[in-house]
Amino acid sequence: MTNILTEGSSKIFISRGDRTLMTFKDDIHGAMRTDQITGTGKFRKIFTYHFYRYMQARGINTHLDDSQGSALTDAGIFVHMLQPIKIEILVRNVARGHWCDDHKFPIFEGGEIFKTPIVEFCLKWKHQRKDGTIIDDPRISPELIIALHSLAKDPNVRGNMLVSLDEAEKLRTLALDINNLYQELLREPGWILEDFKFEVGIDKDRNFILIDEISPDSSRIRDKSGASLTKDLFRQKKSQHEIVLSYELLAQAAEKCLSMENSHE
Repeated sequence: MTNILTEGSSKIFISRGDRTLMTFKDDIHGAMRTDQITGTGKFRKIFTYHFYRYMQARGINTHLDDSQGSALTDAGIFVHMLQPIKIEILVRNVARGHWCDDHKFPIFEGGEIFKTPIVEFCLKWKHQRKDGTIIDDPRISPELIIALHSLAKDPNVRGNMLVSLDEAEKLRTLALDINNLYQELLREPGWILEDFKFEVGIDKDRNFILIDEISPDSSRIRDKSGASLTKDLFRQKKSQHEIVLSYELLAQAAEKCLSMENSHE
């Protein structure tokens, strides 16, 4: 029996018997635009699966469910459903996006390289004001995250946050570890990881588990020439063909890296 468990702007989580299937839409969002580009969901799926396998081989726990064979299917990825922490974690190696764009907070010159990676926490929360405008994903401190765990008005936030500064530090360490491994993955083709975001869930012992997706939609990657390979192409209004080719290139690179490792085992 198949039931929709939850649906977001880019993915649907479906119950398949006693398992959960994470499926990927072709919807793409950015620069206050939305479109559908056939193939982007497929290549996000492939990239996420192989990236998470790469993480698992290096000690990073993920929600992949390989209990009944490969988690990767034509329809999506089988995953374990976990209690999500209602924050997004961003790691920035290069100044882009929020702190550079004119419609955000352009305090840095785009392309400035940070001496050390910067980790940000954002509340996964959206609010529509009375005038119809929407505010979402504010940057918040560890102390605010802890306070929201017990005091947030929204029941979807309350009880789904970090509970201590120690947890915040562990999450920051995890973010930097993933960043190092991500850069390692991109080293062979000579690509540059500018930034990425990810989400975590917790198990019964409050261990952090990498959930949702890490893909060309949630990362900024550039090639040796400085050309974007990820969702910035959509923000730059490049052709759908160019966007799909770049997503496919990244998916193939992740798959190739993992297959090369397996051949050496």
